[in-house]
Amino acid sequence: MSLFLKWKQKKQEKEAERVLEESISKRKDYWNTIGHVDGDVLTHLLNPMFFGGPAWPSGRQTFIRVQKTETVILASDGLSDPFQSPEEKSRKQGKGLEFYIECDDESLRGPLSDIQDHWAFDLLYQMSQNAAAHPNILELFMKHDILSIEFTDLDVPSHFVNENGEIGVLLGVQSPSVSVSLSLPYESIKLISMKLLTPNELEYVREHGAQGRRQLAETFQLSKSYHITMTKRESLI
Repeated sequence: MSLFLKWKQKKQEKEAERVLEESISKRKDYWNTIGHVDGDVLTHLLNPMFFGGPAWPSGRQTFIRVQKTETVILASDGLSDPFQSPEEKSRKQGKGLEFYIECDDESLRGPLSDIQDHWAFDLLYQMSQNAAAHPNILELFMKHDILSIEFTDLDVPSHFVNENGEIGVLLGVQSPSVSVSLSLPYESIKLISMKLLTPNELEYVREHGAQGRRQLAETFQLSKSYHITMTKRESLI
């Protein structure tokens, strides 16, 4: 490799490192305007991508906790990191989004080391891994503001699980306090909320598709439950 190419590579690596650090800082600064952010992040001792899991843009697979007065937010923190390779998808904030779930479960205020055993973290983790593996996840949200996804084998409160063990989640219900986007060094990213659905609400989404998702999101707005997953609530369908 010529001296020029080595110099160019070093320059690109330094730029990527700068943007990564700034991206992490900007996300944390934003969440600190919403609530109290822990000094430490939630992460794995061994990165799942080394065991066949999907790779995140910079390799970092981390999550943060934001404690508000009445609720707690868990958010992914790394899907919008710049890509690890300085030449890979240049000047893009990774997947262009981050996911979060806001919940009223007081046990989420316990020791940070216990949070990874909580069903809300498991739900967020599974969603984040799905997004990391999807090649066009941002395009889906650009086309459809409100989406839904289904999971099985997650230990969420039983009244959110249908008779077949299926769990529905509505994605993108607007929050009155959390912005829908956040400006990072290369571009703005989307902040996508996650809300657990009751079996009746999930069935409604299945039957009515995109229109059903929009109508359900509007119903949550009118009920003032918004995007928040209340551990005990009545079905709105």
